[in-house]
Amino acid sequence: MVNVEVMMMGSIHIKEEEFLAEHFRYYSRNDGKILEVIRGEDLQTKKGVQQTLDGMHIFMQSESLLTTASLLSKRYGYYIATVPLALITIFNKSPNMSPNNTELVRMDENLKWFPKFRLLSKDVSEPKGKTREEWMREELEILFKFHVHPFFLHINQLTRLSMDVMWENIAIYIFWFYERQLQEWYDADTVKVMKHDFKLIVNQLPGEVFGTTTNPFSYFQDQPLLPTEARKRKCCCLSYKLYDESIYCKVCPHLIK
Repeated sequence: MVNVEVMMMGSIHIKEEEFLAEHFRYYSRNDGKILEVIRGEDLQTKKGVQQTLDGMHIFMQSESLLTTASLLSKRYGYYIATVPLALITIFNKSPNMSPNNTELVRMDENLKWFPKFRLLSKDVSEPKGKTREEWMREELEILFKFHVHPFFLHINQLTRLSMDVMWENIAIYIFWFYERQLQEWYDADTVKVMKHDFKLIVNQLPGEVFGTTTNPFSYFQDQPLLPTEARKRKCCCLSYKLYDESIYCKVCPHLIK
């Protein structure tokens, strides 16, 4: 087992926090009144996950518990695919994503329930004395095997929501970040170098890094591209079941061309 205590060697700078806040709903100290806080450690126990789901279900006025569960994993997946991976790929830093260092912070009454993400400590690790691949594998194993996988297991055990749905709820944002977003900020040569991280995450990491038998992201990498250049989902995220009037999302596999 990997030692989940990481030696932190640096910190997130203010400019880097501003970048995260601008692009990834990262919590800024000037964001205003906090209406609700869900601690990362609450999502590591079955009781905490159940309480979070119950609170979301009531707040969103959801008509489907499965959809509520999928949306929780989708919101969480968005931050997993953006904050740590952006810091790793763009700034060569890996933040402390330990459950006791993370929070979901709701700032508004929007029923779509899209809280912001907060890191309490700004400490990071850096690939000093290691190859980038060694460093990334260690950091991502801590993230996926010891934090994401247990959280997904609790949701699965409580609601029977498919693990494939939840892993794809992260994958869609990983593909978006590396295949679409980076090219809006950087030139082609820079993006090509940055996408080495993408290939490592999707193609080279073994299942044991994720606490599974196979790499869960490899399963989704051959999905066709839509005219928007977004990847069509392989598994439905069930958002169309949220309310009677809900519709399929734009990348839903149920949509016919």
